[in-house]
Amino acid sequence: MAYQRKTNTRDTSGGNGGKVKYDVVSQQIVEWNPNNFLEISRKTYQAADGSGEFFSLTKGYYASGNGDAKEGTPIYQKSLTLPNDEEVLDGLLEAIDKVVSA
Repeated sequence: MAYQRKTNTRDTSGGNGGKVKYDVVSQQIVEWNPNNFLEISRKTYQAADGSGEFFSLTKGYYASGNGDAKEGTPIYQKSLTLPNDEEVLDGLLEAIDKVVSA
């Protein structure tokens, strides 16, 4: 999939006192079956109290058009967010390698 920059702003006035701006730096989509996908992305965020970077693994499916969403619209279900920390990422990749190799 080609590079696609997305921006999302979420009002967090009840929590951190301001708006958080998310920006997708890079993204890959892994599709399986006719309707399922896994989105792996690297994102940045900016808030009044700081900024940073993280990785996101999100599972979803494409809408069939029978509900509120138009056919083919991606519907995101579950997400796992990981810090941009070399030790954490190395541990994750090592664990995946061990499970796949077993």
